[in-house]
Amino acid sequence: MFFTTDALPERDRFPAFCEEMFRRIVGCDIQEDGSVPFRGILDIRRAAEVSVANIAVTPADIIRNARHQSDGSDDIVVQLWQQGAAHVTQGRRESPVKAHEGVILDNTNTGRLCVADTSRFWVLTIPRVRIAGLAPNVVRLAGTKLAGGFSFRLLFSYLERTRAIDLTVDDPVIRLFGDHLVDLVAFALGAQGEAREHVEQGGVRAARLTKVLHDIENRIADPALSAAAVAVQLGVTPRYIHLLLEETGRTFSRHVLERRLARAMELLRDPRHYGRRIADIALDAGFADLSYFNRAFRLQFGDTPSSVRASVALGGKRR
Repeated sequence: MFFTTDALPERDRFPAFCEEMFRRIVGCDIQEDGSVPFRGILDIRRAAEVSVANIAVTPADIIRNARHQSDGSDDIVVQLWQQGAAHVTQGRRESPVKAHEGVILDNTNTGRLCVADTSRFWVLTIPRVRIAGLAPNVVRLAGTKLAGGFSFRLLFSYLERTRAIDLTVDDPVIRLFGDHLVDLVAFALGAQGEAREHVEQGGVRAARLTKVLHDIENRIADPALSAAAVAVQLGVTPRYIHLLLEETGRTFSRHVLERRLARAMELLRDPRHYGRRIADIALDAGFADLSYFNRAFRLQFGDTPSSVRASVALGGKRR
């Protein structure tokens, strides 16, 4: 479900967002600050049992009180802040939260979220029974902040990098994605013993693989790209990086080579690069050795870089 106030007259934006959407779907009230014209966006998807929401709102107070608790929800809520800042109160705990920080909330308790700036944040709503077995201390953590640690950064980056996943289909992959999110939350909450082993093999492993692939893509033009360099970013060993990539059916070096060749093909076919030397294009794709690039390109595509460029140029002239 996606809802935005942008298409509404300004006088109708807050009533529609609060009364028609937020109160019914999120289970909270919202009080606008009034310092700026109100704007709200509510984007909610489901990954099996996990609700994945992305919320944007101008300064406002978001309140869950005793009246809302009558909905019977005992879910655990994890907020991960992308931008803005707020002050969270639940029970006796008060926590300031800002971009790249998070907070744990418990729907069985009342609470207040005072949004200080125009903000955007992820909200994961997880059935208590799903998370309690992996992180038994979750009840005691209501109102506490998540920030800074590797486990939190892994959860946050996994959400950001998988935001384009289509969750509208009923597919085993979507259910697996929901399971991975639960695992990553449990990991961030300090799962121990067998529970930690379980989440390490599930969601944590999947998130690490996602990050490895992302780091490779971002650094594909760097001739010094290596498993050791990526391992430093993840805080793991190069051997672990190799094992992660081998699960995809390709070695680390093979994956890097294929991505570099794909990048070179993309540049060769781009009319904006017609005037560039093939050697420069090879370098931009991460190849330091032109002869090696030419051999690898021909093996992968059955043609030479110069032939690909010539055929593309000829096609452009015919048009």
